[in-house]
Order: sequence, then structure tokens, then C-alpha cells
Amino acid sequence: MNTEIFTNPIFIAVAAVLLIVAVAFLVYFFKNRNKVNALTEEYSKEKQGLIEKYESDQEEERLSHKKEVSTLNEKYHNDTTLLNNKLSSLRQFTVDKGEYLTDLSLIQLKERLVRDEKIRESDMYILSNVYLPSRNYTNTRKIDHLVLTRTGIYMIDSKYWGGHILHGVNEENFNSLPYVESFFDLLDLDKAKEQTLIFEKADDRNVSVNHYNHTIEETRLSAEKLKNILKLQYDVVPMIYFNPIDNGNYSITNYSADPSIKVLVGEEELENFFLKYVFHGRFQYTVKELDEIAEEIFSLNP
Repeated sequence: MNTEIFTNPIFIAVAAVLLIVAVAFLVYFFKNRNKVNALTEEYSKEKQGLIEKYESDQEEERLSHKKEVSTLNEKYHNDTTLLNNKLSSLRQFTVDKGEYLTDLSLIQLKERLVRDEKIRESDMYILSNVYLPSRNYTNTRKIDHLVLTRTGIYMIDSKYWGGHILHGVNEENFNSLPYVESFFDLLDLDKAKEQTLIFEKADDRNVSVNHYNHTIEETRLSAEKLKNILKLQYDVVPMIYFNPIDNGNYSITNYSADPSIKVLVGEEELENFFLKYVFHGRFQYTVKELDEIAEEIFSLNP
């Protein structure tokens, strides 16, 4: 082997240059590899950040859209429910002015509570002219008004009367009201049961006496039947509401000894009852349960 090549100064110089270049390249490569890795990692982080931001923006947009749709659906439901209530009241007005006025008072009360943000639209249903059918259709019961709230269900028997009313009187009141016994005899009323007597001026010389038999008993039975039909967990609260005719000359005295039925007189008492006892009570139903109860009642009254 010719060793002169390796000892040739030119060869040695070229080899030295190549070695220097190789060393320089390796130094440059290892020196910049860390920069390349750093840039690659920075790019990966930036890419991941963009992906996460995109996904976050998409999720936020989805939730915002879902909330908007939910709000629109709730508004549609509330508006249609309120409109149906008002239409129902207008239809009812042609049949019974007293029940219409009671229904109107309840609707206005709900509107005010919603406007004052004390309740939501979905927290209260107002239904009127509800019928509870029986199997043989001979004992169908009519309920004037139903108020469904989260704190309970209230059944209102609305009376649109004038004159002077003695409510819940029986033989136990004869000592303090001696004249009442004669009317029991005249009208052949059961003295042991609470009755309602209405005294009205017939003309300048005469007074008419009417009676409403078994008001309390019938109201209680309707409330119990409603609870059984709907399979409710809690009792339905029966109420008797005397709505004076055109706020004219009237008086009412409640002698009823039955505390299970609320007796209210006039729009102010009706509103105060719901404000005091209904919306400060313990929740019994969820909004979803109220919807289901209302739907079941609608199915009974197609």
C-alpha cells in the first residue's frame, strides 16, 4: 500500500479541513438541536392551545345556543299557557260572570307575582271549569278553579253572591242566632249539618232567603276525589271564595267549625291568602311534576 498519499502534505491539509468541517457541523448540529426541539415543543403547545380554545369556544357557543333555545321554548310555553288561560276566562264569562271575575283576579295576581320576580311562569297554573268524571257519568263533579303551585294544589269553589250571608251555620248557632232556626224549619234543612243561608232584598218590602246545601261537604269531597284521581301525594286544599257582586252592599259571617276548608271573602282576602300562605310554604312539587299534573287534568277535560 502506498503510504506516500497519507504523508502527502496536501492530503493531510485536505483531511484536516474535512475534519474541521465535520467537527464544526457536529458542533452546529448539537448546538441547534435543542433550539429545534424547543421550537417543536413550542409549536406543539401553541397547536394544542388553539385546539383547546376552539373546542372551548364551540362548547360555549353550544351552551349559549341551548340556553337561548330553552329560553325561547319556556317563553313560548308561558305565553301560550297565559293566552289559553285568558281565552278560557273569556269563554267562561259568557256562562258565569262570577267565575270569570275570580279567574281574572287569579290571572292578574300571577302576572304581578311574575313581574315582581316572586315566582316564575312555570311555578303556577290557573285552571278553570275542570270536570272530574265518574265511571257511570252520574256523579261528575265540576271544579270552578284549580291553582297549581309548587307549595300545593288549591281547589276554589267560587260563589258570586250579594246580600248577607251566614256560612256554616247549624243547630250549635241557634242560641246566638235564634231567628235562624225558623229558616231551617221553613227550608227543611238538616240542623246537624252546616248550611249556608243567603238573605237578599227582593224588593222594597220583601227579603228572599236562599240556601246552598252541603257547600262544605261537597267541596271537601271534590278535593278528595281530585287527589285520588291524580294519585297525588299531598292533599288538595279546598277553598270557598265568596266574591261579592260588584262589591256592592253585602256582609258575610263565617260560622263554620271545619278548619280544613279555607273561607275567603273578596279579592283582597284571596290575594293575601296566596301571598301569605302559598308562596312562603314548603315546596311539595317540582315544576316538572306541576306540568305532568296539568297535562293529566287536560286529558280529563279534552
